[in-house]
Amino acid sequence: MIQSVLVLRAKAGRAQEIEDLYRERGILERSVQFPGCRAATLLRCTDGGPGTHLVIADWDDADAYRRWVADPWRATISGELTALLDIEPGEPVIGGLYEPVISDRTDQPTTEELS
Repeated sequence: MIQSVLVLRAKAGRAQEIEDLYRERGILERSVQFPGCRAATLLRCTDGGPGTHLVIADWDDADAYRRWVADPWRATISGELTALLDIEPGEPVIGGLYEPVISDRTDQPTTEELS
């Protein structure tokens, strides 16, 4: 298993619009229906961190996440999301991939358990 982490930094005054977009377009629901996605969560920052929101999703493997990133529907939504973000024009909305190393979640094996 692998996790994708997407840091979103809303333009001033547009943080709520990000949450509305995720709700109205069913982005998380659509992602967990996508082959290889196990779970997805949108988090709101409460302490002035580097972004206003994080999106964390569990994937079977990196290829499943790459297929999601390449999905035409996701590309359309990315355009809508980008309009709300404080990023450079043309900058893609792509997260980093992380593998669990230490976890207290019983449903999430660590890399040691997978080897």
